[in-house]
Amino acid sequence: MMPAVIVQAKLTTQVIAGMRWLGRQTADPTATWEAWARGRPVPVSVGRDFVVVRLLGELGRAAVAELAADAPDLVGPVLVNDSVVEVFLPPTPAVWPGPGAELVDGRGASRATVKCPPPGREAERRRWLFPPRALPGSPAALTDPYRLVEAAAVARTGLQAAGYRLGP
Repeated sequence: MMPAVIVQAKLTTQVIAGMRWLGRQTADPTATWEAWARGRPVPVSVGRDFVVVRLLGELGRAAVAELAADAPDLVGPVLVNDSVVEVFLPPTPAVWPGPGAELVDGRGASRATVKCPPPGREAERRRWLFPPRALPGSPAALTDPYRLVEAAAVARTGLQAAGYRLGP
């Protein structure tokens, strides 16, 4: 079993700017910040400025550990709960990380929102493993989709070798 990556969310200037970017993805950014101040998660629209790949828990944690092992500064926002890990990616052409993953891009049958907890806090059993960050010259750091595909493949191989089953 792969170790879980735990990153303490610090409210740095980069994180605050990243959360502002995320808040602008909602219909009412002011109401979003008010909800976050009360400790509530907010549904944030997916598809325009980012998409999400939702990975099954063990696969997601192992894939994010693989991503962070190489270059933690290149890992974009990552949400976790008991059963899934959600990785934020740029809205590039579809990249499929394989079994145990779902692309949430706001089109088709996928849900068009993702529930985002307040920065540095857990809400409804959801928390930031890697909070949104804005880097100089960009509105938000997002995970490269091709790096995620590679990390998921490595994680999947390791989990399957350990006897973990990733699907029906």
